[in-house]
Amino acid sequence: MANVIKFVYSMIIFVSLFLVAMKVDANHCYQESDCVYMLRDMCFPPRKSISTLSTFDSVFEKFRSEIPQNKANLILFLADNDPSTSLSWCPDCVRAEPVIYKKLEASPNDIALLKVYVGDRPTWRNPHHPWRVDPNFKLKGVPTLIRWENDAVKGRLEDHEAHIENKIEALVADK
Repeated sequence: MANVIKFVYSMIIFVSLFLVAMKVDANHCYQESDCVYMLRDMCFPPRKSISTLSTFDSVFEKFRSEIPQNKANLILFLADNDPSTSLSWCPDCVRAEPVIYKKLEASPNDIALLKVYVGDRPTWRNPHHPWRVDPNFKLKGVPTLIRWENDAVKGRLEDHEAHIENKIEALVADK
């Protein structure tokens, strides 16, 4: 146990010194406004944007404008967190989200991720939900991970498969 504590402590010191040496501060790494969170420049991959129904159009336009800079451009549709528990109301999202992040962070490629919250359970269950009827997305379930290329869906993993590591790798690698 003592070795683990020493290791964690040494890693904290190393990362702190690295950030100081690189002159990275919180203001450089992220900007938070209107539910938008961007990782930029020297921050850790992938680059992330977060959107909701109300902010989607503007965030999506920004995402689309930055597409040429990235090897892969992904959109992850997720269920909102339940305010009473601070956890997603969708068990498939709870299972898939950490697996997706792990695979994206391990990828050597420059990846942009647009994280989109579909709403609470009653909003999502509406058969006329905007992303269910949108001709580009045609969502059937959450989570859904989409590879976006040439202004269209190039590939997708739907709720029942979005947690499968080799399928995430294939989607990112465009296989």
